[in-house]
Amino acid sequence: MAQLAPDRGRLRDMAYLVAGNVLKFALGLAPGVLIFRVLGPTDVGRLTLALNIISVFSIVGEFGLRDAAVNYIARFLAGAPEQARAVARTFLVSKVSLAALAGTIAFFSAGLIAARFYPQARVIDLIRLGAFSLLADGLLGFSMATLEAQQSFAAMSALGVIQALMRAGLIAALFLAHHLSLTSLVVLEFIVPVAAFAYSLRLIPRSFVSLRRPLLKHLGLLFQFTKWIAIAALASTLFMKFDVLMLSGLRASAEVGVYAAALALIAKLEAIKYAVLTTAFPQACRCTEHGEMRAYVSRSLRLTGASSLAMLPLFVMGGVLIVWLYGTAYGAAAPAFYPLLAAFLIGLNVEPVAFVLYPMNKPQWVAVNEVIQLAVGLAMSLALIPTFGIVGAAWGVLMARIAAALVTFGLVQRFLWSQVA
Repeated sequence: MAQLAPDRGRLRDMAYLVAGNVLKFALGLAPGVLIFRVLGPTDVGRLTLALNIISVFSIVGEFGLRDAAVNYIARFLAGAPEQARAVARTFLVSKVSLAALAGTIAFFSAGLIAARFYPQARVIDLIRLGAFSLLADGLLGFSMATLEAQQSFAAMSALGVIQALMRAGLIAALFLAHHLSLTSLVVLEFIVPVAAFAYSLRLIPRSFVSLRRPLLKHLGLLFQFTKWIAIAALASTLFMKFDVLMLSGLRASAEVGVYAAALALIAKLEAIKYAVLTTAFPQACRCTEHGEMRAYVSRSLRLTGASSLAMLPLFVMGGVLIVWLYGTAYGAAAPAFYPLLAAFLIGLNVEPVAFVLYPMNKPQWVAVNEVIQLAVGLAMSLALIPTFGIVGAAWGVLMARIAAALVTFGLVQRFLWSQVA
C-alpha cells in the first residue's frame, strides 16, 4: 500500500493542474481563434517571430536558476525551513536583476537583429515593446517556482486560471473597441504577467519576499548547481524557438503564420504536459536511493503513457481541427501538425524521466542531452526547411526529439538499471 501513495498523491496534484489548465484552455481558445482570424497569416507570422525573438532573451533572465531554486527550496523546506526561505529571497533578487538585464539587452539589440536577420518582417518596434515583458515574466516566474517547490499545485492552478481570465477579458475588450492589433497584443505580454504576479503575492509566504541582508546569501549555492543547468536552459530555449526563427529567415511571414496555427494547436496540449512536469520535478528531487529513482521512472512512464494514448485520435482529427478553429487560410498547417504532435508525445514521456539526473547529481548530462537535441534540430532544419518549408521545420523538431529520447533512456539505463546488483 505504501508504494501506491506516491501515485495517488501525484495523480491528485496532476488533477489540480490539469483542471486548471483545461479551464485556461477554455478561456484561451476563443481569444486565440480571434487573433488568428482577425490578423491573418502574415501578421500572425510577424507576431510569432517577434515573441520568439523576445523569448530567446529569456535565457539571460533564466540562467537555469529556476531549477536550482525549486531543487533547494523543496529539499530544505522540511528540515531547514529558514534556509529554504533564504534561498527563495536570493532567488527573487537574482531573478529580478537578470530579467531586467535581459529586457535591456533585448531593447537595444532589436534593431540589429531585425535588420540583419529579418529585414522583410518589420518587427523592430514589436521586439522593443516586447522587451519589457521579460521583467514581468521574471517576476511571475519567481512566484511559480516557489509555489512549485512548495508543491502548492492548487495555488499554481488558480494563478494560471486568473492569468488566462485576464488575458481573455482584455483581448475581448480590444476586439470590441476595434483596437486588436500587433502592438496591443505585445503590450498584453507585459500587463498580464505583472497583474498575475501582484495577485500571486497573496499565495506565497511573506518571508519569501521580505528582503533581508545579506540579499544574495545563497547565490553561490544556486550558481554551483546552475553552471550546467544554464547550458541546458540555453540549449532548451533555443530548441523551442529555432524552428520559427529559421523558418522566418528562409520563408515569408505568411508561411510562418500558417505554421503558427499548428504550434497553437500543440500548445493546447500543454495542459497535460505542464501538469506532468510540474508535479514530477520536486518529486524526483526528493529521491535519494536508486530504488526510489527506478520506482519514480516506472510510475512516470505509466502516467505519461496513459496520457499519450488518450491523444492518439489527434493524428486523425488534427487537420480538421485546425481548419475549424483558425479558418481555411491555415489549412496547409495540417502536414506540419502531425510530426509536431509526435514530437510532443515523445517529450511528454521522456522529459519527466530525465529529472532523475538531478538527484543523481549529474546535471552535466542534462546539458549534454539538450545540446545534442539542439544540434540535431538545427542540422535537420537547415537541410529540410529550404525545400519543404513548414513540413521540414516540423520534421526537424521530431528528429531532434527522437535523438534526445535515445540519449535520455541510454543515460537512465546506464546510471540506474545497469548498476542493479
